[in-house]
Amino acid sequence: MGERRRGGEAEVINGKPIRVLHVDDEEDQLRFTKMFLEELDEEVTVDSVSNPDEAIRLQGRNSYDIVVSDYKMESMTGIELFRRVRKRSDVPFILYTGKGGDEVAESAYEAGMDGYIKKEAEPSHYQALSNRIRQIVEKRRTKKL
Repeated sequence: MGERRRGGEAEVINGKPIRVLHVDDEEDQLRFTKMFLEELDEEVTVDSVSNPDEAIRLQGRNSYDIVVSDYKMESMTGIELFRRVRKRSDVPFILYTGKGGDEVAESAYEAGMDGYIKKEAEPSHYQALSNRIRQIVEKRRTKKL
């Protein structure tokens, strides 16, 4: 696994923070997810966008470690966004949604996504999302070593 340091500094994996691009067309979801993820893991930074087309543009310009996307958005689904991002990049991708059930999860994995997390009313589900982000990014970084 990558080098980890604690103490006056934030935990660092392989000397780099975890950069997350979060896509959701609900502003409250963007705000709360950013707040909780950055609070739960001080090494995580979240850029939030409400427009999937903007997410594609940002992913092309920036080096994100992972994309976290809602499923049902006005202009496209999270699976459609994944397919468009995948044409340009192999960045890990988590579908993070409150809509849909087993069929959406199955479609996400069939498309090749790295994870599926169900949004819940309980704030504790943010810990599951945070853990999954870290797990996927650590695995990717370890493979690249």
